Amino acid sequence: MATKTKILKNTKAKALPSLPFSQKLVLNQWLISLFGIDPLASHQHNGRSVRPMHALTKTLRDCREGLDADNLHFFYKQLQVGWLPEAKLHPDVLRQYEQNIVAHTQWLNEGRERPIEWKYYQWLSLLFAEIYLDHYFNRREVLLALLNAYVARFNAHWAAQPVPQATGIAPYTPDELNKLCLQNATGSGKTLLMHVNYRQFAHYAHQAGQGDAVTRTLLITPNEGLSQQHEEEMRQSGIEVNRLVLDNNDMFASQTGHLTRVDFVEITKLGDKDGPTSIATRNLGDQNLILVDEGHRGMGKAEEDGWYKQRSMLTEKGFAFEYSATFREAVNASASAKIEQAYAKAVLFDYSYRYFYEDGYGKDYRIFNIPKSQDDVEFLYLTGCLLSFYQQLALYEERKADYAEFNLEKPLWVFVGSSVSAAKKKSADEEDTVADVGKVLGFVARFLAEPAQAKAAVQTLLTKSGASTGLVSNNVDIFHGAFLYLLEKIRAGMTAEALQTDILAKLFNNPAGGSLQLQRIKGDSGELVLKAGEADKHFGLINVGDAASLARHVDDLVKAKLIAPIILSDSAFLAAQFSSVKESSSPVNVLIGAKKFVEGWDCWRVSTLGLMRVGRTEGSQIIQLFGRGVRLKGWQWSLKRSSHARPLGAPQHIRLIETLNVFGVQADFMEKFRKFLEDEGLPTNDSKEVFTIPMNLTHDFGHKLKIIRPKQKDGTGREYSFNRDGVMPQLGDVPQYIQNNRIEVDWYPKISAIVAPEVDKKAGAVVQKNESRFSPQHVAFLDVDKLYFDLEHYKARENLYSLIICPQFIRGLLNDTRWYVLWVPAELMALSRYSNVAVWNQLALELLKKYCSRLFEFKRDEFIRPRLRVSELDANHENLPKPNEAYTLTVDASETQLIADIGKLQAEIEMARLAKPKCQLIEVGHLKACILANHLYEPLISANRGAAISIAPVALNESETTFVTALMGWLAQHEAGVQAIGTSIYLLRNKSRGSGIGFFEAGNFYPDFILWAVTGAKQVVAFIEPHGISHEGPQHAKVQFHKTIKEIEARLSDVDLRLESAIVTPTHFVSVKDRGLTQQEWADNHVYFMSDRNATGQPEFIGKVMALVGC
Repeated sequence: MATKTKILKNTKAKALPSLPFSQKLVLNQWLISLFGIDPLASHQHNGRSVRPMHALTKTLRDCREGLDADNLHFFYKQLQVGWLPEAKLHPDVLRQYEQNIVAHTQWLNEGRERPIEWKYYQWLSLLFAEIYLDHYFNRREVLLALLNAYVARFNAHWAAQPVPQATGIAPYTPDELNKLCLQNATGSGKTLLMHVNYRQFAHYAHQAGQGDAVTRTLLITPNEGLSQQHEEEMRQSGIEVNRLVLDNNDMFASQTGHLTRVDFVEITKLGDKDGPTSIATRNLGDQNLILVDEGHRGMGKAEEDGWYKQRSMLTEKGFAFEYSATFREAVNASASAKIEQAYAKAVLFDYSYRYFYEDGYGKDYRIFNIPKSQDDVEFLYLTGCLLSFYQQLALYEERKADYAEFNLEKPLWVFVGSSVSAAKKKSADEEDTVADVGKVLGFVARFLAEPAQAKAAVQTLLTKSGASTGLVSNNVDIFHGAFLYLLEKIRAGMTAEALQTDILAKLFNNPAGGSLQLQRIKGDSGELVLKAGEADKHFGLINVGDAASLARHVDDLVKAKLIAPIILSDSAFLAAQFSSVKESSSPVNVLIGAKKFVEGWDCWRVSTLGLMRVGRTEGSQIIQLFGRGVRLKGWQWSLKRSSHARPLGAPQHIRLIETLNVFGVQADFMEKFRKFLEDEGLPTNDSKEVFTIPMNLTHDFGHKLKIIRPKQKDGTGREYSFNRDGVMPQLGDVPQYIQNNRIEVDWYPKISAIVAPEVDKKAGAVVQKNESRFSPQHVAFLDVDKLYFDLEHYKARENLYSLIICPQFIRGLLNDTRWYVLWVPAELMALSRYSNVAVWNQLALELLKKYCSRLFEFKRDEFIRPRLRVSELDANHENLPKPNEAYTLTVDASETQLIADIGKLQAEIEMARLAKPKCQLIEVGHLKACILANHLYEPLISANRGAAISIAPVALNESETTFVTALMGWLAQHEAGVQAIGTSIYLLRNKSRGSGIGFFEAGNFYPDFILWAVTGAKQVVAFIEPHGISHEGPQHAKVQFHKTIKEIEARLSDVDLRLESAIVTPTHFVSVKDRGLTQQEWADNHVYFMSDRNATGQPEFIGKVMALVGC
């Protein structure tokens, strides 16, 4: 018996460590595997480990957004180029999915003034939904088998690790297939995805003959504010939407809506029993399509479990889409293995905040930690937060013109806490909020009431370090490097008095200052406004619920002399202000709000966030509030901060206004926030280190290097511009050039997607194409008004500024058959089938888009080419650094290794500057510096993608770095030969549009580099573009530019000047093999492949480039 006991004790299984939630997303992993990527393998990029999704997205991130002229997304075309042979999806099926996404997108845009253009992660999310819903409706048993085969492999993989991991993932059951979750960061556009998912579901349901698969579509939101926002946005998308009526008679009538309308209700109104403002979930039936926005937000274990049961009841025979940025937090809050497994098996797409931030979307952020000796330095700390916000306001107002193209809104300082009710006995959270608001108002009142102390605090912050002030956290100066713009203004002569007056004017709307006034707005808005002295305009707004009790609390503090004097009164004239705060024209600079008002708030202004206590159990609130603050429209509505949007030379100091400053009123809440960042794998950004590397001119301009520029217009001192000086092209004009180079539209690849999606076309079948054109009868059926509006949108997106489009000319243009040809089956052009009309309209739109681009480029070329001249580069050219200009490298203080690498890089660059080597590549960690005497300035800096560093001006990208390093190697090897022929080589990185050297002849083409080979009086100038050619065929303007540049050369008539151009591409030849050209034929078009190596392993392309310039 003793032996038996011993055996039992030794064989008792220990609990295996559990995988983190983010690694359990088996549905998402299975979908990734369909593209030929193994989610269970390790993936590396630039020497660092990356998630499997990176293998799918790495080429899409920098891909152009929107539709090509043939109405297919550039993302789709890029995905085609990199298609892996291991992929389980057939390319024809992929095209079918893409056509569906395009159709849904066009539907979404019909009522929108500014059309939606998907970001790469949104498009991929829609593609994943297409794949899943197609399987769900058409091959459900196959879907179940495929998922379970992957789950088995997933579990076996983790069980076989040296330290086995418990996955907690059991095989799928049929009733688990009707739930999908999309985890998208706040501010990443999940609302629009919801609209398309609704349409995708309806499309596949109807296609499968299951249009009655659900009896109701129900949108479930966290609160009424979000319900109202969703209602407005759905109407804008053309979706019929109404509030779910709680009266039973009307409610059951809504069941006839099926998939034609959406009813919305707040999750707080769903329960176990009917009531005056609630409804029993069971009364809504079990055959619903539900769209859930943050259904679990802020819930603990009991609430999460309750919602999980409600969702199951509503969709037992229906379907659920659930949207959130915080599924992981919901799982943690539930503390339930069952709920964790359910979500892990349902997450379709994972684009949480970490990936959003790493891709450069949204603002950067900086955390101003509260020092441990908070009470001793509280006034100084809050003054530092005020000063950082004032700096943003000053930049916005003083540099508005410089920042205009970055779509910035006026900065707003927001404090967020819990709501305050009118109940006599407040909850603990409400008491905390009242206390926090009192602390904030006490600070503002003191800053205004004691101007001498306020001015002294400002000067202390600007002139002393954290070691002197006590503003230190974790041995880091809290405000280190935070006031660069203000210090610059002081160095320029701004006095302390002038600075203080400007703070009062810009932030408090009263340069004279004065006592703080707190005015209650009459009515039931629950709002109070803040004014400084006798100012005409208020500067602040409070909206936390019960305004009266808050005012009484502040009055008690003032009477007890616990805070500086505040004048309390009622305002009889002001109306409610909150709805207008989101506008930049609002006088409100400071908002103190309850979280329920901020949730779902459509505002782009938040730039400084003060965290009050939002509730002890609401961890996911941190992420939601943070997401409100980092929203950014960005350059060309990219949603990206300027350091990632790729315009070379973003305006100075724009980083300060593109950064969300975060600080806290209480230290414990800041610790929760830091924990969130750490759990997400993000830097805490509580201190930024800023380094500079000088940009030194190396060229003495003794050699007069030639460049090509437009002539100067007589009497104006400016260069000719087609948009300002040229004749405006007009739709309807068909120049001989277009007649000789007909525009073609080939419809054959789209046939299966548009006409007969149910037919499985045989891959590789040879088709005899039918040549066709529009007849007057075809043209008579076209929707000219829709074509006109679609062309206007295309014109705006493609920057065809001066093109005149008149709808009355569209029919005549299409009836003129000299300039185009259509490749389309005869049956689709048959006048006997009315269903063909939709195809004719799509054909016409694609044809007209291509025509508009071709006409505009021809007219621009025709105007500018005779007005080009040979000019000489001088030291004042905008491609060259100005005196004392330097790279700015910004990195989080926690990145100790990166900071050490920057220090080493700086030291080695300085040593190189003194030693003056002709050619040196410095590599330190993820950073590179190219020291090249042939470049007109040095160094050229690059950083591996994913390195946690911001560099301005923009560093070299990967293909640019490959070109420069290859040139360095060639010059080192051939130095003697080049000198023997008396040739000097020069290189210059070309800036982008606006200040660089561009060519309208090639579609507004700005080559990345200009290369000169100077031999005596003779110069060869080559324009080099390291560029992918995934989307450019042999006839693309950039590829054919090698011919265009020779035409320009002939027109310039400079016997000592030869012009050349080349594309050096990171695209592999195998990716463009289907374009019909051999590798030699590409080379004949001056396109050279970077991946090609000679017998010694050296890149071949650089030798071909140098041969082009005569070396």
